[in-house]
Amino acid sequence: MLRMVRDFTNIKAVIALYNALVRSQLESNAVIWAPHESKYRLMMERVQNKFVRYLYLRLYGVYPFYPLMYPTLFILGMVGYHELRVRRDLALISYIFKVLRGKVHNADILGQVGLCVPDRYVWRRRQPRLLAEPRTRTNLLREAPLTRALRALNHIASDTDIFHCSLSEFTMNALIVISYRLI
Repeated sequence: MLRMVRDFTNIKAVIALYNALVRSQLESNAVIWAPHESKYRLMMERVQNKFVRYLYLRLYGVYPFYPLMYPTLFILGMVGYHELRVRRDLALISYIFKVLRGKVHNADILGQVGLCVPDRYVWRRRQPRLLAEPRTRTNLLREAPLTRALRALNHIASDTDIFHCSLSEFTMNALIVISYRLI
């Protein structure tokens, strides 16, 4: 795609083409599948990183590799993108949030989500988790979409009332938690 848009002068057209043709393919089925092995994660991130560096070159006139060696997170922030991992996790958590709030109907997932009922909560020093995470014996189950989403929702629920907040407030808090790897 970068060869095709080399002669374009409108940056917004280049961004729109990338979002429509490439990014949509990279983020498709993000709720169902997200690579947890670093090899596959890096393969997908390289595609976006190449475009982001090209976009940085077009916006600022400097290719951000040699001699400056800007880190990828800096370049992503300068052009207004997030890592693909962040966008996939945000899509997954938002979907589970919508299922819990009744905006999306998915009885199978709703049946697998359990609330933790604390025993003797007053005597404990720490606040208990809101949602029950399944016990994991393998890496595959630990990195399963529902397990990851419940883990993130528990972390977000410590700061935000997920049953009362709006979707935009939830998305903003979830983006902060995911971006800074607080999960």
